[in-house]
Amino acid sequence: MSFRKILGLYVVAVPLFAVTVFAQASASVASQLDRAARLVEKQDWPQAEQILLSLLQHQPKQADALNLMGIVRSRQSRVEEAKRYFHSAAQANPALATAWLNLAKIYEGQGDSALALATLQDGAKFSPRDPHLCAESAVLLADKGDFTAAVGQLEKIPAQVRDADQWELLGRIYLSAGNLPKAEESLRQVLRTKPEWIPVLRQLAGIALKEGDNQKAGAYMLRAVRLAPSSPDLLYEYAQVCLQSGFSGEAVRTMRNALRLEPDRPEFLYLMGEALTETPDYHEALAYFKHYQELRPQDANGETSLGWSFYLEQNYDESRRHFEGALQLNPNQADAVYHLGMIAFELNDQPKALELLKRSIELMPNDARPRLGLGMLYLRSEDTYGLARKELENSVSLDPTEPKAHYQLSQAYTRLGETALAKKELDAFKAASKKSEEKVDRSLQTPPFAAPGDPKP
Repeated sequence: MSFRKILGLYVVAVPLFAVTVFAQASASVASQLDRAARLVEKQDWPQAEQILLSLLQHQPKQADALNLMGIVRSRQSRVEEAKRYFHSAAQANPALATAWLNLAKIYEGQGDSALALATLQDGAKFSPRDPHLCAESAVLLADKGDFTAAVGQLEKIPAQVRDADQWELLGRIYLSAGNLPKAEESLRQVLRTKPEWIPVLRQLAGIALKEGDNQKAGAYMLRAVRLAPSSPDLLYEYAQVCLQSGFSGEAVRTMRNALRLEPDRPEFLYLMGEALTETPDYHEALAYFKHYQELRPQDANGETSLGWSFYLEQNYDESRRHFEGALQLNPNQADAVYHLGMIAFELNDQPKALELLKRSIELMPNDARPRLGLGMLYLRSEDTYGLARKELENSVSLDPTEPKAHYQLSQAYTRLGETALAKKELDAFKAASKKSEEKVDRSLQTPPFAAPGDPKP
């Protein structure tokens, strides 16, 4: 991963490093340098070259002229000459940070990052707190994976003079180092001066999700969507946050907008289908999963989702066909195995249901669903009530929010004559059912991400 490519802080040249204050030059020389620098910015290489060569004839060690001449040569693809000019400029005036920066750029462009870093460090001996020298060094150190040293370089820049790019770089380095609080703190500093910087809002949303704060993530993404309402990618990312936060209705509304812009994006179709299955309009999901499967016929997840859509419609023949298709693509597709077990259960194929549900438990031991299915299967026979109790207790332990598991466990306790436990589970069933209904109602509401005062630095 290249921090330079991600951040785009600098490119080899040079308007960023060309313009300088020619304090040590006479008024006449400063005027010529200023004119040459403006020509460099306009990419008028011949005119800039003419002025600079004339100036260097009279003052061959004029550092600013040497630096500008190096820029001209680099733009003319005369890299070795550019290198000599930059080196001469740094020798003539070691405090000229731009000369060291441009020389380092040449070395980096030639693939010698070690020499580029050494060059920046040489420049830092004369200008230890130059923001660009520190930031460039940080980029190279971060690319090497030395995040501690990279942070140290950026922290040499006084916080009050750090620009938005440098704050963002610091945030990204902290993020790569796994220091989420420091990453968030740095990136929020960017928003102080650039509140509409969408990449930073996306990064902050990602940090919030990693910290488990869906509310904050949604607020950041909503700000980004408001700034670019016609960005399909932003709509998609916002919908993902909505769905993850339990607001499936908002996810559906958002994805309808995204699909109007890009109707054949497979990931858009898939997310729309997922969101719809969490709403009363789950019947609509089938069309989106079909389109997804047409675009990605070799994706086991697509086949599984189609199977699930048909399962919701109680079309077990089509459902089974797609789940079996998923297993042909991926024999360990756990969801497909589980649902095939439940189809066998619904069709009273006890041996097949037993085999598949046990296998699905092996594939996903921490998933409550196959244990619930197996418990329900064991409840069909008096000889296996004890096994039913064990599996249903495991299911409730793994997911205490599922009402059906509490109800089935209450039935197991009743059949085993454990009345008090049965009543307790029946009460738990009623409580879980109420919460489930509230969750459904909440899923169709507009999420409270747009609260007054969206996250601010």
